[in-house]
Amino acid sequence: MMMNDLPPSLREEIEGFSRYIVYQRRLSDKTREAYSSEAERYVSYLIETGRDLYATSADDVEAYLVHRRSEGAGERTEGRILSSLRAFYRYLLSKGDGDGSNPASLVEKPREREHIPRVISVEDVDTLLSSFPQDDILSRRDYTMFELIYSSGMRISEAVALDVSSYRAEEGTVSVIGKRDKERLVFIGERAREALDSYLLSVRPLLVKKPKETALFLNRRGERITRQAAHKRFHEATETLGLDATIHTLRHSFASHMIENGADIRSVQEMLGHSDVRTTQIYTHLDTSSLLSFFDKYSPLSGSSSQEETPEAH
Repeated sequence: MMMNDLPPSLREEIEGFSRYIVYQRRLSDKTREAYSSEAERYVSYLIETGRDLYATSADDVEAYLVHRRSEGAGERTEGRILSSLRAFYRYLLSKGDGDGSNPASLVEKPREREHIPRVISVEDVDTLLSSFPQDDILSRRDYTMFELIYSSGMRISEAVALDVSSYRAEEGTVSVIGKRDKERLVFIGERAREALDSYLLSVRPLLVKKPKETALFLNRRGERITRQAAHKRFHEATETLGLDATIHTLRHSFASHMIENGADIRSVQEMLGHSDVRTTQIYTHLDTSSLLSFFDKYSPLSGSSSQEETPEAH
């Protein structure tokens, strides 16, 4: 059922809800569009199943979620639906409609499955970074940029926003402006420092067109390279190698490899620019894979034992 097919009174409710989201809740246009769309679908469902919007219960909301799940909605989508319906009922209650309770608030949000980020091995990182030819200035720029990302864990948006002044060669640090314009200082490895020094000495001067250009990484026109262009160059390299990775995989791999090598969680949190340590803790879960392989190899419960090791294993 489309918006125009709804009864005028319910159509007015959704239009009023749309205005409420923007002017009362002060949410974005994108959120207004998503919430209004979900409210429209929900009202259509209530009409089709013979339910009254103003006399619904938590059971009705749960029935709707089951219906959407049958159509393929996942945990994240269900969470968005429930947030939309909670806001919709708050709007109705603010107008004095309903029985004074918010049925959507009585339904528990689905718990999303923990997202495990994709990482690649140190060997794959080395293979990738060594694939950029050093006799081409754009490839040398790409190598420097991606080596820097892997060495520091910065985001691609942070890397392309760097200025020449962001790099403090004598300290081996880079000043990064992260989300919400928070500045952090990150240390970079020896290979990244060597790559940056070489880039600034013999590559960037060949790319720069305007003496006052401040951007660290430049495109062939002498302008700041864009995220889109960087993603394209990275994709070309990984496709050639048959490697399943994105630029963000370098950031995930940096964090995972740091944890594997004994770095404490707080230090990794600081380098990644995470405001909440719980976001960083996902990488400690990744590190359990090495423990599992150790268990499989040495535990008597796995069907093998240390006595079966070959001499090469020592």
